[in-house]
Amino acid sequence: MVKTSKVSHWASLLLLSWCLLPLTPALPAQAQGDSAAMTTATSPVNWTELITYTTTRPRPFRGTDGKYNLVYELVITNYTGNSITLKEIAVADSLDRKKIIHSLTGEALKAAILSPAKTPALTLKGAETKIVFLNIESDKPDFPAALAHHIQYQSPKLGSKSKTPVNKTLVTPPTSLHPDKAVVISPPLRGKGWLAIGGYASSIGHRRALFPIDNKLQLSQRYAIDWLQVSEDNYTTKAPVDKLENATCFLKPVFAVAPGTVVGVVNRYDSQPENKPSGDLEYPGGNTITIKHEDGNYSFYAHLLKDSIKVKEGDRVTPGQHIATLGNSGNTTGPHLHFHITSGPGTLGADGIPYVFDQFELSGNVSSMEDCLKSDSQGKPIGIVKTGKEGTHKEELVKEGAIVDFAPAP
Repeated sequence: MVKTSKVSHWASLLLLSWCLLPLTPALPAQAQGDSAAMTTATSPVNWTELITYTTTRPRPFRGTDGKYNLVYELVITNYTGNSITLKEIAVADSLDRKKIIHSLTGEALKAAILSPAKTPALTLKGAETKIVFLNIESDKPDFPAALAHHIQYQSPKLGSKSKTPVNKTLVTPPTSLHPDKAVVISPPLRGKGWLAIGGYASSIGHRRALFPIDNKLQLSQRYAIDWLQVSEDNYTTKAPVDKLENATCFLKPVFAVAPGTVVGVVNRYDSQPENKPSGDLEYPGGNTITIKHEDGNYSFYAHLLKDSIKVKEGDRVTPGQHIATLGNSGNTTGPHLHFHITSGPGTLGADGIPYVFDQFELSGNVSSMEDCLKSDSQGKPIGIVKTGKEGTHKEELVKEGAIVDFAPAP
């Protein structure tokens, strides 16, 4: 849970506690080999103790720090009755497996893992599943066309009566990058001082909101941002903080980000009091708008003010069109705009798609996200620092903690 009076609490609603039933298949004594190796009619059986898959096909995009990113999740299941200990996960070019582009070991690997069964991060008990949240950064956009994951681990030798663990390596089948680029959009807000919270670079909240929906694991909020606004005197909220109108962003207009057709409108929820999220699992976004765009993707705007929505299902919209007013409805503890883009119309049951803004001005960064959230909850000014990257940015996704100015409304 992100402790702030402004961000959505969707990620804390569905704490994944499921665990597969123990499975104990009889595994012969063949050594585990490279699962991606070519199989022939006379090849030994390539028993695979770990079953893996990725939940999305990653596609590169650039953030406000100038880094190019690949963001996705690797699901690992121990398909044995033995305990397995993860040692390292390395990401390589599938055509040149000696070319490692990213590696996680020790504490970094622990931090990247979600453990639904709440067991130690690096341990997979029999039939247990772990999820590894991967953020691969590069100074250049030239990622391999497909990735292979080298998983080093320890487990007992197959077919042996001994339970002494031995070192093993699994090389997964290739994960190909998505052929499409990040979606280029105009901003959903206008004016100065918009602060990004959450998003691709965060290690909590939206980034970890991988939920079991429609019989599969889906992460619609992979690139979701909660937008707050910083006043000219550096307040996101002024005291007393229990008044919605004291949030700088409250009642600001919300705009369509690209041409499209409105396919969903929810307009039934009153504003939530500060620090009292609705807890609604079926409509956590409160009052929302969903727009289908010409490229087949969907933009989603949440926590809107009741009766402020200016469009209805079937309406065509244009970039920069005023569609609603920012509010505080749904499972939220304070005014903000929740925005993301997905491959489908489901609020949470779709794949999160990376997007970049056509242009904005970077004005600074918060000095500390933890201190920023604390100041926001206490009605105090936030600390802002310069990074040397201030100025005009084009076709980038705003990284958490950045403060940006969007062009005025057309």
